[in-house]
Order: sequence, then structure tokens, then C-alpha cells
Amino acid sequence: MGHAVMTHTQNQPGEVHLDALPHTIQDAFDALMDQADQAADHRDLTAYALLHDQATRLIGIRPPASGELARCTCQSCYCTAVFDANKARCYMDGPIEFVQCETCADEHRLTGDE
Repeated sequence: MGHAVMTHTQNQPGEVHLDALPHTIQDAFDALMDQADQAADHRDLTAYALLHDQATRLIGIRPPASGELARCTCQSCYCTAVFDANKARCYMDGPIEFVQCETCADEHRLTGDE
């Protein structure tokens, strides 16, 4: 008799709001993402990918298809969503790029021209 293998990731959410997690997890997540940004600045894409994977496991979400996480930085609300970077909606406000999650983009899409 064979046994079906069910992966744990099927039961995990695709996004999480950081403010729902303990502060120690939030701080550890921020540290990993800062390290990932530094790795990207040095074009160390292997380290970048590994750090995003560690951050994904830390916050308990399903690994994103893109392998890359994004954080909502919407200027219209206080949103702390972390999600698959492929689902990010980005806009420029002057020289600064901001990211909206799907919910923020649906509820109050910004273009930087406001």
C-alpha cells in the first residue's frame, strides 16, 4: 500500500501581516531582509535567495513562486503584509519606489501622481 505525501506548505498562508507576529519574529525578519538587501547590493544572488528562504520559513508562509518576498509599503494605510514579490504592485513617488500588496492596490491603488 502506498502513502500519499502531503507537503506542509499547502496549509501555509501565502502572506502574513508582520504586526500579527511576535516582536522577536518581526525583528528577526527585518534583520534577514536587511541582510538580503546587502547581498543584493553586492550582487550575491545566492545569499539573497537563501536569506529570503530563511525569512519565509521564519514567518511561516508558503514559499513564494518567485522565491522572493515583498513587503507592502503603501502610503495610504498602515499595512504590514509580506507576500510573493510577483504579486507586488509598485509605483514611484519622486525618486522613491513604493510597493502595494494586492489588497491595498485593489482598495486604494496609488500611482505616485496623487
